[in-house]
Amino acid sequence: MSNRVLPLDDTKSAESAENQEIPSGDSKPTHSKENHAAPLEDTRHSRPSAGESHDLSLNDSKLESSKYNQVPLLESAASRLSAGKNQGQHRDTKFTSDGDKAEVKKDENFTKSGESKSVGDQNPQARVWWGDLLPREDGTCRAAIPHFSDIDFNSGRGQWASKTEFLLSCLGLCVGLGNVWRFPYLAYENGGAAFIVAYIILQLCVGKPMYFLELAVSQFSGKGPTKVWDMHPAAKGVGIAMCIVTLNTTIYYNVIMCYTLSYLFAAMQRTLPWTVCQEDWVKEDNCVAERFPDCTPHWKTESGSCVCTGNATIDRALPVKCVEKVVNATTAAELYFYRSVIQLSPGLEPENIGTPIPRLAGCLLLSSTVVVFCLIKGIKSSGKVVYFTATFPYVILMTLLIRGFLLDGALDGAYYFLVPSWSKLKDVNVWAAAAGQMFFSLTVAFGGIFMFGSYNRFNNNVYTDTLIVANMDLVTSIIGGLVVFTTFGVMAKSIGSTVENVARSGYGLAFVVYPEALSRMPLTHMWSLFFFFMLFTLGLDSEFGFMETLMTAMQDELPKMRLYKGPVVVAVGVACYLLALPCVCPGGDYVVTLMDRYGSDFAVLCLAFWEAVALSWGYGARQILQDLDYMVGSRPHLWQYWLFCWVVVCPVVLAALFTNRMIFYKPPRYPTGLPFPQFAQNIGWAICTINLCAIPLWFFYLVVKSFKTPGIITWEQRKKFLFYPNRHWMPNDGRTEMI
Repeated sequence: MSNRVLPLDDTKSAESAENQEIPSGDSKPTHSKENHAAPLEDTRHSRPSAGESHDLSLNDSKLESSKYNQVPLLESAASRLSAGKNQGQHRDTKFTSDGDKAEVKKDENFTKSGESKSVGDQNPQARVWWGDLLPREDGTCRAAIPHFSDIDFNSGRGQWASKTEFLLSCLGLCVGLGNVWRFPYLAYENGGAAFIVAYIILQLCVGKPMYFLELAVSQFSGKGPTKVWDMHPAAKGVGIAMCIVTLNTTIYYNVIMCYTLSYLFAAMQRTLPWTVCQEDWVKEDNCVAERFPDCTPHWKTESGSCVCTGNATIDRALPVKCVEKVVNATTAAELYFYRSVIQLSPGLEPENIGTPIPRLAGCLLLSSTVVVFCLIKGIKSSGKVVYFTATFPYVILMTLLIRGFLLDGALDGAYYFLVPSWSKLKDVNVWAAAAGQMFFSLTVAFGGIFMFGSYNRFNNNVYTDTLIVANMDLVTSIIGGLVVFTTFGVMAKSIGSTVENVARSGYGLAFVVYPEALSRMPLTHMWSLFFFFMLFTLGLDSEFGFMETLMTAMQDELPKMRLYKGPVVVAVGVACYLLALPCVCPGGDYVVTLMDRYGSDFAVLCLAFWEAVALSWGYGARQILQDLDYMVGSRPHLWQYWLFCWVVVCPVVLAALFTNRMIFYKPPRYPTGLPFPQFAQNIGWAICTINLCAIPLWFFYLVVKSFKTPGIITWEQRKKFLFYPNRHWMPNDGRTEMI
């Protein structure tokens, strides 16, 4: 049986379809031998060129039979179509690819008489594929489908209920805890606005092109981070490695979220625990509950205290009682985090790791439970939650920003954050830091973008989505930086110090300095509750994306798992919780550092390089442009720019950054400044190796398989088997069947 399309307005085609042979009974439609070509042939799909893709006649019955095969039509379908026209009806029922009924609204492209409007009245996305009739597996007909995008062709995987859910989910994945505590300090440490300039340049040349690339191919194919590599089978190890990196990140990211819950519950106490010194802290660590400015002969204040000068004459003349100076003092906020919350041990040695801290283990369990509950139905449930979790942080950030700018000293903090030090742009380390933050924030090469894109409608405008999400990520990072540093400016002003003496690196910025700064503001409890709940919701969105990436990869590889989404999510949640327990031990903070530095930082740069090479050079950047034209009706604006970035800039820049990171490698350090012991660094490199080993292992496995597969004799056949799209690669447009 030949493969062809029956246009709705082609009566002759309908009549000729009546002469086709119809399978009887429960027999399935058969296909000619030519449609069962051996998988060794060149499977690169052929489509109309960009200039021809939307000029095809609806009556053209000679569309090419290639990788995108047209669904064969049946006599019963033609009869049903004719009957529908004669009765002047258009059916309100559609069927999914699994034969299930689903609701569909009446298509506005049809008149009351059941005939389609002229092609010229339609937008480019709706012009070509009218009239496809989708037969059931048993050969009987279904309803006429007015437009392919009205069908849920991938009902088993699910689909976003609306574009808003998709955008909010992407934004929630990108905008996380790092935008509040990682980006601000990196900007301050690497030249202020100079770092932001480097970040913007790298986002334009690498971040946005890679984000666009991942969204485009996943939406085109409707496949997740592992199955999407049907386009280039030899590179499937990249997708597997992405899932391993995501698992690593899922584990330790949940630990940071449990820290926020611990602080959230502590903020509900009558006295904030990070504002008072415990007895043993005073004796052992010279704890001070509050930092005071140094006294000077001209120092005046209406309230508060200052540190005594040691000169009795000056101290007696001060308008307030001065506080005795404490040598090598440590603030209560710092001691609360390290001594009470994470109970940091002296080192990473086995005897210092300890057992899980009950309070953190409980918070970790609560955080894991919330994530599992929100993902119990996949994107159908998480898509509803993000309406709150993705928008609430912006309300709090803007409130804190406005409040911060109204206090004395805020402009000093903003100055330190925004004023550029242009000489820093000559430092390669600044560019490397900006690249690391960009990948961590946009979650490029983590697999989450592949996952989100695979649930999109086939003709969704993926180009606009890329620009919206990437720009919002940058704006949020700058807002987060202003919130943090305006508060630090206020704090520095109140203690008579400078911002550089207040700022801290790492997530100590969020859990040490910022709580101390909040304690100096009016309505301390309220702002503390808002701040830590905001941090939890920021982390929650990202954790949704990481966990759903793992779920999607497993369900794509084992489709039967979709029937048991709930139990599988619970099982994965339990496994991640158990794997995270070592991270909530007294030595767990060091474990988190190893997982972050080696399991995510180094590994992601390497993954991104191989991803760019496999997609742009292996599958082909020009082929991706053709896919975009086929999918959304046109090439993206400035397509030459995207092509150049995909083929040249991304691979070269990523290779340079990874090489720089290896050459100028610096081991992680203890709070005392000493580097991690060699055995700990070896564990870190082992984590990195485990995360990346899937790339070469899968390639060698496929090479060996090519030698054992009957029929693969020549090197040309082997090359096609390894590097050309296999028979599973096809557009997720609902009109294509697998040969």
